[in-house]
Amino acid sequence: MRSISFLSVASKTVAVASLSLVAAAGTAAFAADLPLVTKAPPPPLSGGSFWAEVDYLAWTVKGDKLPPLVTTSVAGTPLSQAGVLGFPGTSVLFGDSTTNDKWRSGLRARLGYWFDSQHKTGIEGSFFGLEQASAGFSASSTGTPILARPFFDASLNQQSATLIAFPGALAGSVNINETSRLYGAGVLYRQEIGSWGAERFSVLAGYRYLHASDDLGISSLSTVTAINGPIPAGTAFGVNDSFKAISNFHGVDLGVIGEFTQGPWLLEWRAQVALGANFNEAQINGSTSINLGGVVTTSPGGLLALSSNIGNFSQTRFAVVPELTLKAGYQFAPGWRVIGGYDLLYWTGVQRAGNLIDSTINTALIPPATGGGPQRPQVQFNSSPLLAQGFSAGVRYEFGVR
Repeated sequence: MRSISFLSVASKTVAVASLSLVAAAGTAAFAADLPLVTKAPPPPLSGGSFWAEVDYLAWTVKGDKLPPLVTTSVAGTPLSQAGVLGFPGTSVLFGDSTTNDKWRSGLRARLGYWFDSQHKTGIEGSFFGLEQASAGFSASSTGTPILARPFFDASLNQQSATLIAFPGALAGSVNINETSRLYGAGVLYRQEIGSWGAERFSVLAGYRYLHASDDLGISSLSTVTAINGPIPAGTAFGVNDSFKAISNFHGVDLGVIGEFTQGPWLLEWRAQVALGANFNEAQINGSTSINLGGVVTTSPGGLLALSSNIGNFSQTRFAVVPELTLKAGYQFAPGWRVIGGYDLLYWTGVQRAGNLIDSTINTALIPPATGGGPQRPQVQFNSSPLLAQGFSAGVRYEFGVR
């Protein structure tokens, strides 16, 4: 039997250990040459983003059609025919035309939020307002030229007029002013329904509010100049009429929007229609002041606003508001676009101040009233459509959230 000495076993063990250490060192050196492996970062969050747009507006709005309000006649016209419509030499100085139909400046602001990073679903709110439009007329006379306010006499069934200034009888002045306003707001939910290449189509649903108003004021002051007449010279008559028409629309807004993008360029169109109700209001007031020897007496009722139609009135009607918007945009920096476009808005059943005026008058109701006869002028809600259109230019900015 062969024997194994302790020294030979120990020497073999040391040799094996030495080889193991060499192998471990080599493995460590090889591992040091490998690239560092780290944990991959998580995918980006699929959060949405906000966007905001501000536009300057240059729009025209359909004006208010007024009846003839101030007339004149040629020199030498008899007093009974002065300022009366239909007689030779009578002409209209103000009225019988449309007012406040010129270009107006305005501002529109929109703020929206995308619920997803692909911009398929979102919500937006908007507000627009146009500057107040004003139109007026002012004239004064010592008697020449003739100034008058025309009307149709319900008792005599013929055209007539009340005189403001007439040679040898009256000196006076007349002032008329009308202001018009238009603004609106809304909120819309947007959902993409399809895309074809660079084109995307979405549907819109939400709420729409619109406000339009006209405020018309007519005032005249006449002083008696005739001596030894039935009315003492120096007696002054101040006549005031006011008509305010207000329309507020509330409705459901539905629409379709299309977008086409090509590089930094964007083309966008919107077709919307709002269905709802117009809440129309009329505020009619009138007064007459008589200054006789320094004593002033004021009575309700002017000329076109008398006891038969003075007061506050309201009416509710179904209304439709279609709207078309075309836009083009260019991205000039990350998140920033310049925008230009055209807008067309049509609103049915809007109450205008001119449509509140009934020019047929029972002269027995003019202060100092004697009463009797037909109740004219009457309250009348003759609404008409309102058309607003024009151009816009602005900037849009989009900023992301996490």
